[in-house]
Amino acid sequence: MNISITGRNVELTEPIKAYVHEKLGHLKHSFDYVVDVRVTLQVDKFRHRCEVTIQANNITINGSKETEDMYASIDGTIDKINRQLKRYRAKLRKHQGRLEHRNGKRFAVEHKVLRPAEDDELAEDHQPETIHHEVIHAEPMRVDEAVMRLELGEQNHLLVFSNIETDKINILYRREDGSISCLEPDLG
Repeated sequence: MNISITGRNVELTEPIKAYVHEKLGHLKHSFDYVVDVRVTLQVDKFRHRCEVTIQANNITINGSKETEDMYASIDGTIDKINRQLKRYRAKLRKHQGRLEHRNGKRFAVEHKVLRPAEDDELAEDHQPETIHHEVIHAEPMRVDEAVMRLELGEQNHLLVFSNIETDKINILYRREDGSISCLEPDLG
């Protein structure tokens, strides 16, 4: 876990750093892959503010708290993050429970990674080389559930699923600007 602590108008003493590391250590068991944790501690007159941003499992969780004591601000921020995590887990359990009672179509989709041609001119019978091949099983679900799975990090940047409302294959992917696009073929 990569933790960066920044102080604005406050001296980052070893006891404060140790306290932040201790509090964040309790959150570590909640994530499979914690990528980055950014902590900003700021003091303006009598206001002590703590902001924490955690990037893990392809989700970003933010929390902040402002009090008259830095340690109370740190505690309040961690409490907010814990509440957010409980909500995410509850949503995930709720949606997983619904998946077990579905009668939607399941599809198998082949996924191939191809090596691009190195020559500028291609022969008519050129076949690109397959670097990686796998079969993805498209689980039946609604679009909102698929978006939640993509946001919660069950899938990296792409999710293929069977839309139970239309019985068609849909593809969700995360765009470069962070938004999510849904592709649904029109087979009519």
